[in-house]
Amino acid sequence: MPSANLEAAVSTAVTARMINNGQSCIAAKRFIIHEKIYDEFLKKFVARVSAIAVGDPMDEKTELGPLATAAIREGLDDQVKGSVAKGARVVTGGKKLDRDGFYYAPTVLADIPSDAPAAWDELFGPVASVFKAKDIAHAIEIANSTSFGLAASAWTRDDSERDRFIADIEAGMLFINGMVASDPRIPFGGVKNSGYGRELAEFGIREFVNIKSVRVMAAKGDKGSATE
Repeated sequence: MPSANLEAAVSTAVTARMINNGQSCIAAKRFIIHEKIYDEFLKKFVARVSAIAVGDPMDEKTELGPLATAAIREGLDDQVKGSVAKGARVVTGGKKLDRDGFYYAPTVLADIPSDAPAAWDELFGPVASVFKAKDIAHAIEIANSTSFGLAASAWTRDDSERDRFIADIEAGMLFINGMVASDPRIPFGGVKNSGYGRELAEFGIREFVNIKSVRVMAAKGDKGSATE
């Protein structure tokens, strides 16, 4: 949102998309930006994504390594090509890299139609999908338009916007002004096609136990009411 710390949001966005080469269930994948700051965000975001150091994962200077398998890379490339065929625009990247290993260029897609794979499917690799929202209602509409609902991150310094995101975003986890992360102190899990049930924290422990229900009734003829 326009009230957010833009520099912090952009910096975190790059890390959140590219961490583990984009192969993480909770890595940020779709970026929904208010139209007032869309152009500025996209410019800064693309500049940083384009500058990512791709290389040998054993080299400490490398920021992005290869994908895990050839199949993952082929599937990702098909999703990008399918999105472009629907009208999406490749701002940077958008192709396999010609080197040993299953490398894919750090990619940013924009102007994505609602029927493109980048809008509704999960792109499991270093590809970011950027969307423009007219207002907070439109932003939430885009956020909820996917069948997935594992986690979301909302960036705002406005209390009313924060409360609206908390109430209306359909996700099992919501982080405000921070990157989604697994933390043993809080429950982990999603909604919709992202599954059900929770891991971690008090609620996660309950998933691994069987609750025994016991009800003790007063014997017939005894005085007094039932004791439970």
